[in-house]
Amino acid sequence: MKWKIPLFKIYPDDTQNRANIIIRGFHWATVLEIQLFENEISQYVERKYTLVFNSGASALHALFLAHNIRTNNELIVPTITFISTANAPLFVKAKLVFAEIEDKKCGLDPEDVKERITPQTKAIIPIYYGGGPGLIRESKEIADDCSVLLLEYTAEFVAGIKDKMYPTLTKSEMDYTAKNSEELLEVEQ
Repeated sequence: MKWKIPLFKIYPDDTQNRANIIIRGFHWATVLEIQLFENEISQYVERKYTLVFNSGASALHALFLAHNIRTNNELIVPTITFISTANAPLFVKAKLVFAEIEDKKCGLDPEDVKERITPQTKAIIPIYYGGGPGLIRESKEIADDCSVLLLEYTAEFVAGIKDKMYPTLTKSEMDYTAKNSEELLEVEQ
């Protein structure tokens, strides 16, 4: 059987706009269009501040630096994840700790996360694999109880944030970070 599965769709009407932004110079990431995009995302996810990044890995890297995650800090990530979640901790020499996933929503298994938390654990990083949040309320409860960060990789689930399906969300990331803290925004910049 021959399948034709496109890797991406080209939108020719938008190509010229993007080319014009790049042609203007090497400061393409600070142009008006980027600022407008950041403002639109902030409004959409109802956060005061947003920064866009070139990739999810870069956004996570900035979050790690903003939260002082460094060498030998442990970060709990799911065994089924996106490459950014597993790669970005290496940028700050943090130690990856893989936790099992649960079988209902393919999110972090809260019981396994509890077993893997140590005094060196700095953050739990669930990924919304395939667009679902997993057992996020349970992850938030564990993070709160253990005084560790909950940094959610929500690139595939922004619509759920908008619809307030899961109002306990603490951090949103989709090649951008969104938050209500001006202090963290300044550190990330």
